[in-house]
Amino acid sequence: MSRYNTSEPTVRQLTTAMEDAITGIYRLQETTDGRVSTSALASALDVKPATISSMFTRLDERGLIEREKHRPVILTDTGEQLALRILRHHRLLETFLVECLGYGWEEVHDECDRLEHHISPRFADALESFLASPEVDPHGDPIPNENLEIETEHERVRLETVDTDVPVAVRRILTDDRDVLDFLTDAGLEPGNPVLVDERFPIELLAVRTPAGRQQLPLSVAHMVEVAPVDEDAELLAPLSDGS
Repeated sequence: MSRYNTSEPTVRQLTTAMEDAITGIYRLQETTDGRVSTSALASALDVKPATISSMFTRLDERGLIEREKHRPVILTDTGEQLALRILRHHRLLETFLVECLGYGWEEVHDECDRLEHHISPRFADALESFLASPEVDPHGDPIPNENLEIETEHERVRLETVDTDVPVAVRRILTDDRDVLDFLTDAGLEPGNPVLVDERFPIELLAVRTPAGRQQLPLSVAHMVEVAPVDEDAELLAPLSDGS
C-alpha cells in the first residue's frame, strides 16, 4: 500500500471550507489557551457566526474537533494532523512562489490559500526536496516536516515587549492581513531583518530602527511581530546604523 494512503479522514474527503476551518482553528489555538470560540473563528475567516456553528457540527461528526455545548472547541488528534498537512502544503507553496517564481513575501498568502487544497502529500514531499527542506516559510511560520512535526524556536518574544537598544531579529509575522504585510514590508520588518527599539511613546507607539530607517510602529502591529535575540554582529546590525 502507498505510504500516502491513510485510513483516517483525508483532505480529499473535506470541502475547501472545512479545510479552512480546520487550519483556522489550529492557528487560533497557537495564540489562545487551546480552545477556539465560534466568534473568534468567524472573525478570523470573515464569515457569520451561524456559519461556524454549522461547520462545528460537521467537523464534530467527522471526529475532527472536541465539542461541548456552549464551550469553545479544540482539534482532536486527527483534526490536528489534517491541519498540519494542509499547513505543510500552504507553507511549502509560499516558499516556492517566493524563492522560485519571484512573488513578494507579502503577496503569496491568498494565492496559496487557493493552491493548498489541490496538491497531494507526494507532491508536497517532492516540493520540500526541491526546496532543500526549508524549516520556515517566507513569513517565518514553521513548516511541518513529512512526519507532520514542527520545530519551534523557544526564545521568540513579541516586538512590543523588547527593551530599547537591545538588538533582535524578526523571526515570524503573525498575520496574513495584506495591508499589515505591506506596511511591514515598507518599514523593513521582514523575517530575517534586524531591528532595534529606539523609543517608547505613551500613546501606544514605538519608534524602531530597521534597514529601512527609523519607523513609528503601533503597538497593535508590534504585537504581530515575533523576534529573537541576536549577537551584536557588526555585519547584521550595520543597516541599523544608517537609520534616521
